[in-house]
Amino acid sequence: MTRKIKEYDVLKVMAIILVVLSHSVYYNITSNYGGIAYQQYLMDGIALNVYKIFSKIVEIIYYFHMPLFMALSGTFFSIQVKNNRWNDIKELIDNKFRRLIMPFLIFTLLYTLPLKYASNYYEGIPFWKALVGQLFLLGNSHLWYLYALFAIFILGFYVLKKKTSFYVYVILYVLHVFSYLIKITLVSAPLQFLFWFALGFLFETNRETYNKFLDKNKWITYILILLFIFMVVFNFYLKSNYKLLSRLVIDILAIIGSTICYNMSYILSKQRSIVANSMFNLILINGLGIYIFSDTLNYFILRIVYIISDNFMFMPVGIISLIILRFLGTLFGGLGLTLLFKKIFKKYSWLVN
Repeated sequence: MTRKIKEYDVLKVMAIILVVLSHSVYYNITSNYGGIAYQQYLMDGIALNVYKIFSKIVEIIYYFHMPLFMALSGTFFSIQVKNNRWNDIKELIDNKFRRLIMPFLIFTLLYTLPLKYASNYYEGIPFWKALVGQLFLLGNSHLWYLYALFAIFILGFYVLKKKTSFYVYVILYVLHVFSYLIKITLVSAPLQFLFWFALGFLFETNRETYNKFLDKNKWITYILILLFIFMVVFNFYLKSNYKLLSRLVIDILAIIGSTICYNMSYILSKQRSIVANSMFNLILINGLGIYIFSDTLNYFILRIVYIISDNFMFMPVGIISLIILRFLGTLFGGLGLTLLFKKIFKKYSWLVN
């Protein structure tokens, strides 16, 4: 049995919270396959500025939170490879199809689509187009992650070994950069995030050495935070006129941001009051379910508040209140739906584990 790695547990909970938080701010989702458009009602200058500030914070979180999620999956894959878990590609495909593609299909059809319809997300969009958009990742679907991870596991089986050449990582980074030129998400997402998955794979082989370094050099986290802030400001200057250079800076920010999160997780993992906390462990155990159920709840909350609150959600205090409501509502709503699903459909609880 694999020894539990507490710093990864803390990191997983941190990543889940970051994902939920990053989905709790938007007022606009625009695509040819549905969307929402509440930002147009932000007439007040102060309210618009408040919204833009929180949108910038989310933009910064986006620099690293999904690379972090993929890297974390890569660390677990690395442990499994080291323990000779995956020697047969058929076994890997069968396992990951069951754990990733089946939840993607089932919850897209039976949860995401109906709730988005109830939230007026598909106003004026025919059902066939909404269905195609969700299943083929042509519109906005947070469950793209499940499909991408499935493809990445298959690619990882062939390219990531116990001893992976440095040149493999170079090639994966070239593919990562190239992926931004591809407009088909079914192709671009696996290529874009395979690199981060591979970095997590590589990190796990050096984790204990890095932990020893961290024990002796606790100050490094503070330096990384300062460097992260500097590079964020630098990128705000770059991104309008130097897009290629900005892309490189964002990748560096993803590494720095993920490293900061790991460092904090390693420190927090030594606090028994955290790792033994019941709510911490509920989020840890039910992370996939929270991811599956949480984001779509945003559209429903926005729709209900829009109907009943008159102009409140477009005032500065309303924007802040709604962000808090959406964060807590989608986090604990997603957790509650996961627990409810497990209780009602015990035989199929593996779909959200």
